[in-house]
Amino acid sequence: MELSPEGQPVDKKPILTPDGLIQNPTSIGNSTILEQNSTPSSPQTNGNTNLTAILPVIYEIIRCVEKDPLDNAAKQRESQEGSQKILELQKRFEIARAEVKQLPGIDYNKEEQLNKLELLRNQLLLKQQLIRKYKDTQL
Repeated sequence: MELSPEGQPVDKKPILTPDGLIQNPTSIGNSTILEQNSTPSSPQTNGNTNLTAILPVIYEIIRCVEKDPLDNAAKQRESQEGSQKILELQKRFEIARAEVKQLPGIDYNKEEQLNKLELLRNQLLLKQQLIRKYKDTQL
């Protein structure tokens, strides 16, 4: 904990929100403003499953593990809830794996990808030279 300019204690620890964002509290004046720094996410293929869809489930699993109820009925309920969340996470991982398999170019090995990259670079250079040539002839 740190002290604000007014001498009040301010908690500066980052907070993980259920939607997968990390919030860093910074104090300005008397109020505390939360800055949201989103974690980098993978490109979406169908818009539903990506890193931001997986992080909230992980957050919920961690919260279930952190809870420590005293009575046996609550422990059993929390255990079942945690098991369901783990199954949900496994489903989301399976969906993510399927989406990765559908990405274009994933079936090429490294050498083929490098060859394709070299071909595209050569095409780019030729097109840039052609554009320069047309610009020079117009003047």
